[in-house]
Amino acid sequence: MIDATTPPNGLASLYLRNRHLLVLTIIVIFVAGASAFTSLPRLEDPIITTRNALILTTYPGASAARVEALVSEPIEQRLKEIPAIKNVETTSRAGISVVAIELIDSITPSTNQPVFSEIRDRLADAAATFPPEVSPPFFDEKRGAVAYTYIAAVRWPDGAHDRLGI
Repeated sequence: MIDATTPPNGLASLYLRNRHLLVLTIIVIFVAGASAFTSLPRLEDPIITTRNALILTTYPGASAARVEALVSEPIEQRLKEIPAIKNVETTSRAGISVVAIELIDSITPSTNQPVFSEIRDRLADAAATFPPEVSPPFFDEKRGAVAYTYIAAVRWPDGAHDRLGI
């Protein structure tokens, strides 16, 4: 049982006995917080590294199996030769091939453009083997780099705080 005459133990007791230590601790915490706050980076639009891209290729009138054999597989084979690509996922449907690319995690904003340039070169090589009805591959590297913000607010209806006793 704790009564009011029992002195506090531990850290509280240390600070109650030594007021200078309490003031020093508060000052150190305040200075560290102010220093951290002033050194925080502030960007209106933060830089987001694009590590994902899509390649869309249309082959009007072709079945999914034909699109797979004549469009998706040549693209996939050429892309697998690039060491900076972590994952390649291909979807072949009637008339269209969709290839999703994920780059390795070590890619930075300064190194992703050379990789994308190499991907474009490999796509041009693969497109040379396509049948004449196939459109040139559309390389979309801009779609993946987005940042979303959700802002919400809560508002009491007028007079509601009186009814709740707040």
